[in-house]
Amino acid sequence: MPIFNLMDFQKSERLFSSKLFRYLSRILVLYVFSTIFKSFDLSFQELHVFNMRGHLFSLFYVLFGLLVWEGAIWVSRKTERAVERKHSTARLWYICGVLLLYGLCAALLFGFLYGLLDVLVFNRYEAWESFKAFSYDLNFGTFLFYLLILTFNGVVFYYKGWKEYQLQTERLMRENIQAKYDALRNQIDPHFFFNSLSVLTNIVYKSPDLAADYITQLAKTYRYILDKKFENLVPIQTELDFLDSYLFLIRIRHQHSIQFISEIMEKVKHKGMIPPATLQLLVENAIKHNRFSVNDPLIITVRSDEHSLTVTNHIRPKLHPDHSWGIGLENIHKRYELASGQGILVSQEGALFIVKIPIIFQS
Repeated sequence: MPIFNLMDFQKSERLFSSKLFRYLSRILVLYVFSTIFKSFDLSFQELHVFNMRGHLFSLFYVLFGLLVWEGAIWVSRKTERAVERKHSTARLWYICGVLLLYGLCAALLFGFLYGLLDVLVFNRYEAWESFKAFSYDLNFGTFLFYLLILTFNGVVFYYKGWKEYQLQTERLMRENIQAKYDALRNQIDPHFFFNSLSVLTNIVYKSPDLAADYITQLAKTYRYILDKKFENLVPIQTELDFLDSYLFLIRIRHQHSIQFISEIMEKVKHKGMIPPATLQLLVENAIKHNRFSVNDPLIITVRSDEHSLTVTNHIRPKLHPDHSWGIGLENIHKRYELASGQGILVSQEGALFIVKIPIIFQS
């Protein structure tokens, strides 16, 4: 049922946005306005008597109204481009002011042409005298033009804003899907997988027990990636369990030249949430872009407060840096934006590289 509702909505949206529907609706609105206008024009004796003059007036009103309508759209677009850098409220007031001036000019032109038409076609000089005196009829006509133009352009302005919001939401959803695939690709890249197999080959004969543990932790690492790839958030404790398996593989490969220190409050571990593989990506970034050895290990620390986790490591740039710098951080930042509307904070204080990530609490 929801699928059919969605299809019906999409068909309706296409219909309402079509040019044919747009122009037919404008003609209908203008014709109704012409009828209302005639009811205030005392030269039309009866509202329901549609003589030649009444039909000609309606035709003139509709054609003139269509031109004014298109002109209002053109003026609105030009004005919006001219003030696009201003605040949205100031931009709206500016556009309304320009359209008020445009509406006044259009109403005066309408009164002039209306009187001229009556003189040339029906020899009614009363209409021309009424135009020169700026009569009540013309004032009311001016008001109707204001109402028509400002209402239409107000609807266009807010509808455009709504459509832009819809497009932005759709773009963020596409980026979310892409970020998930990127996360799957970047969390454990092919080089890490092949390096892990290479390490396993070296230890399988030397230490069968260690090789068994290594296989177990490698399986846990990939199981986590497959299980969590479509989840937006995971408990911090779950992420730390995954990180233990990942760090086990890293320490075996790099001969314990990587040290990880966790100082996270217990209540944060179990109640706090983060996007999956966030900590793993930060550890991977630190390993990719810094030098380390057994005698001078790379120390990565994660600490918590009530609202965030802070991951730090000393900066020791490699002689040949990895060109993928920033991919993991951008991945994390996008997923945080999608999950909570927040971002991450990346900074450098002296020789320390610092990444601060928000903790998300869900009821």
